[in-house]
Amino acid sequence: MRKLVAALALAGGFLWDLLVSSLLVARIVLGRRVDTRPAILVVPVHLRRDWAVVLYAYCTSLTPGSTCLHISADRRRLYLHILDGRDPEATRARFARIYERRLMELER
Repeated sequence: MRKLVAALALAGGFLWDLLVSSLLVARIVLGRRVDTRPAILVVPVHLRRDWAVVLYAYCTSLTPGSTCLHISADRRRLYLHILDGRDPEATRARFARIYERRLMELER
């Protein structure tokens, strides 16, 4: 039952992130001026299973404004291209909160 709740929470978090990210990217595209600071962001990974790391990378790539460029060979870092890198710590924390924490629950 715990894994079902974690899977539903992951799906809900992904859908919410998809909606919010889509609106933010639409605002940038439709706005009069482009005020972004693209960046390559290294995100630490604390997951143990390969499938969880891949799903983490996949979820970050599916949301507008970010894409996973590379997973380190030791599976401990994701290299993400993000559209707005003004606050890298907040971005790392957001990805960890929405995806990694819930994937950890599914790994158990």
